[in-house]
Amino acid sequence: MLKLLLASTLALSAQAQSVKTVAPSAKIPDKRTFPLSSEINPCDDFHKYVCDKAENSFKLRPDRRSHTFAFNDSRERLLEIKKKFMKDLPKQKNMDERSEQVRDVYMSCMDTSAKSKAEKAEVARMVQEISQIKTAQELLRYSHANLPKGFGNMVFLWASPNLDDPKKMDAMLYANFMLLPDHKYYEQPELLKEYESLLALFLQNIEPQIKKTEALSRAKAMVDFEKEFIKTYPVTAVRHQRWSEKRVSTQADLIKKYPQLYLQPLFEKTPPAVLVNTPIPEALDFINVQLEKQPLQVWKDIYLYKALSDQMDDGYPKFFKAGFDFEKKFFGGPEKRPDRQERCTTTASNYFMKEIDAALVDKVFPQFDESKVHEVGARIRQSILDGLEANKWLSKEGKKEAIAKIKTARLQLVKPHTDKEWDFIPLRKYSKTNYVQNMHTYSEARWEKNMTELREPANQDAWGMGPLTVNAYYSSNENKFVLPIGILQYPFYDKDGSVIENLGAVGAVMGHELGHSIDDSGSRYDSQGRLRQWMTTKDIMEFNLRGQKMIDQFNQIGHDGKLTLGENVADLVGLTFAYNAAFPKGQGTEKDKKDFFIAYGRLWCTVIRPDFDKLMRKTDPHSAGWARINEQVKHQPAFAETFQCKPGDKMTLQPQERVQIW
Repeated sequence: MLKLLLASTLALSAQAQSVKTVAPSAKIPDKRTFPLSSEINPCDDFHKYVCDKAENSFKLRPDRRSHTFAFNDSRERLLEIKKKFMKDLPKQKNMDERSEQVRDVYMSCMDTSAKSKAEKAEVARMVQEISQIKTAQELLRYSHANLPKGFGNMVFLWASPNLDDPKKMDAMLYANFMLLPDHKYYEQPELLKEYESLLALFLQNIEPQIKKTEALSRAKAMVDFEKEFIKTYPVTAVRHQRWSEKRVSTQADLIKKYPQLYLQPLFEKTPPAVLVNTPIPEALDFINVQLEKQPLQVWKDIYLYKALSDQMDDGYPKFFKAGFDFEKKFFGGPEKRPDRQERCTTTASNYFMKEIDAALVDKVFPQFDESKVHEVGARIRQSILDGLEANKWLSKEGKKEAIAKIKTARLQLVKPHTDKEWDFIPLRKYSKTNYVQNMHTYSEARWEKNMTELREPANQDAWGMGPLTVNAYYSSNENKFVLPIGILQYPFYDKDGSVIENLGAVGAVMGHELGHSIDDSGSRYDSQGRLRQWMTTKDIMEFNLRGQKMIDQFNQIGHDGKLTLGENVADLVGLTFAYNAAFPKGQGTEKDKKDFFIAYGRLWCTVIRPDFDKLMRKTDPHSAGWARINEQVKHQPAFAETFQCKPGDKMTLQPQERVQIW
């Protein structure tokens, strides 16, 4: 499967710049400067006014797809700290069990020869096992049996909050056979031709005895299979909405509905009373109908590609290079890979993010003063509450619920403090030499954790990311906002900066994430995290009318306005209420107001490879960085006033065209 780096919860790409590259050794400054352009009128293009000089002087590393300064400067600094930590870890004595896990996975990744041998053994073992399978039903049973080990499964099952009572857990059932990142890529003949060649090369690598003509024929059949699948598989914008919709069944009903899926073994460790959510039933329908219709060889080839392609690296350099070049050509992949030590540090961090962060967070941020962060959070919350109190279009019932959501939303700031908040994965013994075995061991630990969660009350205290993550998120099921310390670096946060500037930067982030509680998806959940429509029918109609203006606005600039609606609404809420928190009743100096908007603009300055930008526009629910700047300030009357923009300037809208959601 293609190893695509998709956008994170908050971070996203900006407009494509003319990409220059530089060696990985280029040092990230402790505090990057963002010189304002004296040649560009902020009322014509605020993005370029704030970002042009920083973007044009930046050289993108050849082993990176993009660089959004506010995120990636901090990430690169933290990555260097983690690289040193990992390099020194094998030399340490008397470490605890959690640290031993990290060390052993890291060492198995660094051992090139052993990793190559393990990959080849894994391919040979699985190809041999699959060759013995005689029917599609048998293949499906094989897939189910190996689900805990993390193979390329035909159906996935994991724990997810119950939509009516998020203190309980449901099971989530899901399937996907679209191996390219978006439907539109299946309409590009040149891409599909090279994709077929890549699939053929994969088949020749795992079965060296087959002829090229047979490999190409089987590869074409795989692509035809994917094309058939995507006829009913929902597009990105629809899938994005599905996670906030209820499609719940009992286990018994699903077993009856999908007799070809052989679901009984998947539910063996699941308590019978646990319900099952199926957000994309079209994928399950496809398997149920097509299992006996599609040739067995196609099912086998698809399964093996999903299971093995991401593991074929050191042992299969020719295939890996072909896949790497394919991504580079069509999806804006980097020019080269990061060095091995960085790759293995990243791998260990992906496995044990919280374990590594727990060892490092107090060393990286010693004696961090949390009080200013809590002050910013309190001011943002109060600003949103003030805005809701003054809201003119919400019904009395709707306003009451919206206020309750914001008042009761939990703010988990800076870092976890208890074991329940850390929520580590179960301890396991890992190999120092067998990287592939470690992948399966880790997957089994995750599976055990999921099965345990289905039998116990939901842990609503758990952080969904480590504290050294440069990001933030809002959870609708838990009505909580998490802000890790990793993001509290310049330009998001300046411990020596004014409250005004911090409100324009990290304050806008806090407002953004809290804004998700009342965006197009979050507004479907009540203050207790239950999927419940608390707005009246009239409220919903007005909300949709206002949201449609944003859909139209972003469609006009080449975005998918429906896909990006939630993030655009959150940006609007974040910027609006951060401004109101910084300048109650509009009171403040012109300089402070300019600093506020400039601090906001700095967050989204980005350099990105053009084809990666195209991929993000198809798949990312966030808008491009330049759009997050320009298209948002247009809705702020205070921006036009502060920078003395005139009617007709590009960064202004007529009052009736401005959107005010809340």
